[in-house]
Amino acid sequence: MAIRLKEGFKNQIQYVIPQAVLGRVKNHPLLQSLMVTDIGWYPQARYHYRERDEGAAEHILIMCEAGSGWCNIDGQYHRVEASQALLIPKGHAHSYGAQEKTPWTIHWVHFTGSTGDYLIHLLPSTTQILPVDPVAAHNAAHLFQACYHTLEDGFSEQRLLYCAQVLHHLLGVVFFHNQYFSTGPPVTRPPSIETALQYLQENISHSLTLADIAHTAGLSVAHFSTLFKQQMSYSPLDYFIHIKIQRACFLLDTTTLSVREIGSQVGYEDPYYFSRIFRKVMGVPPRAYRQSRRTA
Repeated sequence: MAIRLKEGFKNQIQYVIPQAVLGRVKNHPLLQSLMVTDIGWYPQARYHYRERDEGAAEHILIMCEAGSGWCNIDGQYHRVEASQALLIPKGHAHSYGAQEKTPWTIHWVHFTGSTGDYLIHLLPSTTQILPVDPVAAHNAAHLFQACYHTLEDGFSEQRLLYCAQVLHHLLGVVFFHNQYFSTGPPVTRPPSIETALQYLQENISHSLTLADIAHTAGLSVAHFSTLFKQQMSYSPLDYFIHIKIQRACFLLDTTTLSVREIGSQVGYEDPYYFSRIFRKVMGVPPRAYRQSRRTA
């Protein structure tokens, strides 16, 4: 029999707001529009699996930070990759879980309210999975962390109000401040750009030149650079740097690897150069970033 786990992952974070507490605060005007009912973080959640034949009473947002997983919503199967958001509308039969060989690391939240209902209706009719650009993914992870830290000391009305406002911001990032998703008419990327994006994700641990990336896309350097910038709002190399630093942030948050080791894993053998690039993107050097996350 296959191993299936709902929770219990090493170093996980999980807060389930008691129903008695939710019942006392649900009529507050600021919580009628958006209210967190459950929230958490599952790192490298091997064997993770959930199934709800009748759906959930709340909408669910799952942000895949690393690794991969899958979902089945109303009989439609989708793979979920790093830097993607999965939104499951309330009341829809679903199951989801981690890929066994590359188990996902996810932030997740269950929420109710009129704002949540409205945003769910903005989803494309063909999928509940949204791509999330590196900057938006990083900002969303910080907002999840803000909720975790707030709930550490209990479920007072003030703390739940704060989490509701943070969730407003988080959903705003995913839906309205995300270079990879628009609530307007869908934009189809050329296959050459999709090929390049996959190539970059697969080579985060390597150094690539613009010529390398353009060659994979089958285009000249000049044509590829122009097309990539039009589609992604970043130059190819700037985008590559951002996803490297996003991965470095994840490793700083979740491992005890040294800055040198993390730099090497994202393609920077010179730790001083890695630190300079990290500081340029994040505003602080890697050690300061790690320390701030641990003391937040």
